[in-house]
Amino acid sequence: TILVSLDVQNAINQAVARFKYWEEEAVGLVTAMVFSAAGCSSKSQQTESSAAQAEKTPENSQEKAQGGEPVEIVYLNSHADVWEGDVGKEIIQKFEESHPGIKVKTESYPFDQMIEMVEVKMKSKLSDFDVLNVDAPLVTSYSVRGYLEPFENYMSRDELDKVFTQTGLNAAAYDGKVMTAPKRESGMIMVYNKDILDENNIPYPAYETDKRMTWEECLDICRQVTKVENGTTTCWGIIGDQINRVWNVMPLANSLGAAWLSEDGLTATGYLNSEASVKAMTFYQDLFNKYGVSPKGVNTNEAREMFETGKVAFTWGDPVCYARAKGKGINVGVCPVPYFEGGVPAVGCDSWHIGINANSKHKEEAAEFIKYITVGEGSSIFLDSQNNIGANMERIARITDASAPDHEVYALLASDLENYSVSRPKTPGYNEWSDVVNAAIEDIRNGADVKTTLDTSAARIDDILKKYTK
Repeated sequence: TILVSLDVQNAINQAVARFKYWEEEAVGLVTAMVFSAAGCSSKSQQTESSAAQAEKTPENSQEKAQGGEPVEIVYLNSHADVWEGDVGKEIIQKFEESHPGIKVKTESYPFDQMIEMVEVKMKSKLSDFDVLNVDAPLVTSYSVRGYLEPFENYMSRDELDKVFTQTGLNAAAYDGKVMTAPKRESGMIMVYNKDILDENNIPYPAYETDKRMTWEECLDICRQVTKVENGTTTCWGIIGDQINRVWNVMPLANSLGAAWLSEDGLTATGYLNSEASVKAMTFYQDLFNKYGVSPKGVNTNEAREMFETGKVAFTWGDPVCYARAKGKGINVGVCPVPYFEGGVPAVGCDSWHIGINANSKHKEEAAEFIKYITVGEGSSIFLDSQNNIGANMERIARITDASAPDHEVYALLASDLENYSVSRPKTPGYNEWSDVVNAAIEDIRNGADVKTTLDTSAARIDDILKKYTK
């Protein structure tokens, strides 16, 4: 097991500087890109349990266990808290016990360093790792440049259809192939502090999805509960769980019908700066500036702490924000994420996937490990530790059952995921696109002119993405 030190991280950064982020050889591939959905239907009946499928051991691994040395696979990941801790050790131990011909070694990096390490290793076509975490929006980018071995080469489409959600498979798809396996899923719920609403004699928002409140109604409540004493705000109305990130903010624009990038993933002008987008981001800015119901100058971790210590009435994010607050003693309730009056409900989706290094020398063994931690016993161990719904249909059926703890939270999440989820754009330049958009969100939050900021950002993105249209 390797937990990367600061010195190694610095070395990574230096190495990255020697490589251009995108290679010219990828350009020719992009012009032929076809973005297609996985075309997979969600089927609830299964002829064989996903856990049983994941326990199958490849013949070559069995042969190794009977005579030769076990095959060692290396898992490149960004979750040191899991994979270098008790949960990761338990998963690996149980996997190795059920797959005696395979040993698993982990290499854990902070998120940014892992993304950089993937670039360095893949550009050099290294085979010194076999399995890697893939943030869902990067599936297209990695696939375009030949970084991934298609996962469907090791699990039939029928099997994939039976065990994974359509949302998860759509995020895993590039050019008609399922490239990765969904390890987690996100989805969105609104979480509120019951005690703050009680203190202000405000009824709890409706739980039913067809009775969800509008953003305009939510703002009205937030203005009522925001308290200022001697020039200091002691109670805030609302704060996003990922306050200045695309995943958390983009659904506001989606609710008004806006998309932040063209369908082919190459044009931002007319999308990011559309009239609907400007309207949505003006509303977002007004939360912080005009109405003062959201705090300026705080980062994501600070925003989360504020809700978890009872200083904010509402937040919206994935179920982890509910679990964290509940675990710290906050009296919390859940309701659907609001939508704009005259618009439609929209929630963020997609999360971490896991893929096979196209240069790996142990692809079958890598695939077995991936099955184990996405649809096998390891999936439940991992997702339970994360309070995450996952993209495994067996798990979703189990945790949304009326007898399961917090089933109402996951049932609401699953319903909106199925009916109202919107993925982040599929584009070969996702990292660059998200960097520009995240910066725009932060500038708008701090009071920059909305239209000018979006116009400038869209033009900058278009200029960046030109290299993929040559």
